[in-house]
Amino acid sequence: MPLVTSLLTAIVRANGDALVLHAGERPYVVSPTGQLELASRALTLDAVKGMLNELLPADARQSLDELGAVQHDLGIPAFTPGQSFSVVAARGGDDIWIEIRRHRILVAVEIPIEPAYVAPEPPPQEFASPPEPEPVADVPQHVVSEHVEAEPELMPTPEPVAEREPLLEPEPALEPAPVLEPEQAEPAHVADPLPFAEPEPVAATPAPEYVAPPEPELELVLAPEQAPELELKPEPELELEPEPVAQLVAEPEPTPELVAEPLPDPLPEEIPESRQAVVLPLSRHQPRSDHSARFAPPLHDTGIDRLLRIAAARGASTLYLTSQARPSIRVDGEISPIDGENILSEGDVETLILAMIPERNREALRSQAGTEWICDVAEVGRIRCVTFRDHRGPGGIFRMIPARAISAEQLGLSREIQGLCAEADGLVIIAGQRSSGKSTLISAFVDLINRTRSDHVITIENQIKFVHENRKSLVSQREVRGDRSELVAVARAALRENPDVLVVEDFGSPEIMTLALEAAQSGHLVIGAVTAHSAMDAVDRIIDQAPPERRAKVQLALAENLRGIVSQVLLRKAGGGRVAAREVLLTTSAVANLIAEGKTSQLPMAIDSGRKHGMVALNDALVALVQSGIVDSREAYRQATDQQGFLAQLKRQGLDTSFVERLA
Repeated sequence: MPLVTSLLTAIVRANGDALVLHAGERPYVVSPTGQLELASRALTLDAVKGMLNELLPADARQSLDELGAVQHDLGIPAFTPGQSFSVVAARGGDDIWIEIRRHRILVAVEIPIEPAYVAPEPPPQEFASPPEPEPVADVPQHVVSEHVEAEPELMPTPEPVAEREPLLEPEPALEPAPVLEPEQAEPAHVADPLPFAEPEPVAATPAPEYVAPPEPELELVLAPEQAPELELKPEPELELEPEPVAQLVAEPEPTPELVAEPLPDPLPEEIPESRQAVVLPLSRHQPRSDHSARFAPPLHDTGIDRLLRIAAARGASTLYLTSQARPSIRVDGEISPIDGENILSEGDVETLILAMIPERNREALRSQAGTEWICDVAEVGRIRCVTFRDHRGPGGIFRMIPARAISAEQLGLSREIQGLCAEADGLVIIAGQRSSGKSTLISAFVDLINRTRSDHVITIENQIKFVHENRKSLVSQREVRGDRSELVAVARAALRENPDVLVVEDFGSPEIMTLALEAAQSGHLVIGAVTAHSAMDAVDRIIDQAPPERRAKVQLALAENLRGIVSQVLLRKAGGGRVAAREVLLTTSAVANLIAEGKTSQLPMAIDSGRKHGMVALNDALVALVQSGIVDSREAYRQATDQQGFLAQLKRQGLDTSFVERLA
């Protein structure tokens, strides 16, 4: 079975609405009852790329590479009539996300109707304005009724279809028949008129004396404008089934009125007992709307939503609006204006912000301190919004919060780094400079614990960037925007809830670091970040921020409880995007002794000698990226903490180092 067919079949069999394929995660179907995982193993990046090639044509893949997101309609497969599918794909660096969406199309169903027998009717001129009442034979009204009952054998005999066709297609020149009042009703409208004798003048019979046939009759008089839409497809044999037809027969009125005006799509009506038939219009297909096969409403052409969609499509993390300047976006750490956008005035910026700011924040918009809120934007996701006011006027910063955390597999974390998330207790530190991806790495740790452990996890964050849904673990996320004392208070309150894992976004104060060490000693796994260039710098910073009289105690506690340090830097890739180079320090007995004795300057040597345990020096990671062609040597040299050691390793590998002379 082809890949596309098997994926669509999986959605249909699970009665799902979408199938999500994400590198590093197991594929799952989203259905009204929840998520249904289709595999026991996570998808690799190569597998998702292969599926992408099968699902998207070449032009769609090119648009995905250029814009970062694309939508492609798969149409209506032959094996699922009435259902269409579309593919929505997004790409950011080495991360690929694919969602196959299912659309149930409402199709007008044509109910086959047996052609009914058409009773003889007056000639076409009966539709014209009625002439003066003609004298009829001297036959009483009751004789007409009795005669219909006395000769039923005239009713079942159908006339040839060719003779009935003029009844269905009246001449265009004919005028619509007027509404006949009861006084104007003529016997000619009876379904089976009898032959008349030579006319003799008689008085017109008033409506109250009209004798209806014994069985109620329902006669449809069609207006000329409806006639062209009627079709009649007779069959050689007519089989009337009383039971189904009886369900469609409308309740007859006590005194039927003949109305010559358009009727709203009549249903098949027939009275089988009297063998009386009426002319019925066949069912017509309802026009199929174009939007029935689309997955989302059309995009707006103006406003803040449009700018946010542009930013998301280009893989930006932040949108910037400032007065007297064009809107700008941050892509791969670099800010650039959006091409083709006009310069925004103060009024333009304020109008854009007012379109999405909550009512409670409007007063603070014009203050110098600004305001902050979070909102959801269709087709973009959650947005953290911050306003400010500078010398040019109002401004806003809109940071896009990813819908889901990036997994450890997507980040390419080694087995040793992932092993830190399996520790029962102790301290795990993430180190790096500002905007080096520390929050993303911590979020990947929480996601891995959430998928592999059944624990209680509490996170304390300055800003909740990634929202974690409960999977195997119970994850509770707390946002603290106050000062350090509030952060410590919230962390102490969280420890009273007895979590298995405590995540603190920033170990930036001696008080929170002391609290983290105490929690690690008491049996909790504590994960946190430190702003530092390398693993050695992270250890030095933790020790140095403690008061002098407590540094020896902190060194011993750190040597005893530290499980590992992951330090990373982000580099620009040669083909666009960014990639992380990571230094890994794992606590062995030798490392613990160096920390306890305060010999932190020897930690780089301990990392070099600990390669067999999975430790990685930063220069090793940088050289590997240069060798593979992912990163340019000049970019790696710029990010290296030990630049001379980096150049020496390049030379040992036979790589070009002449760029250093050009930089000098």
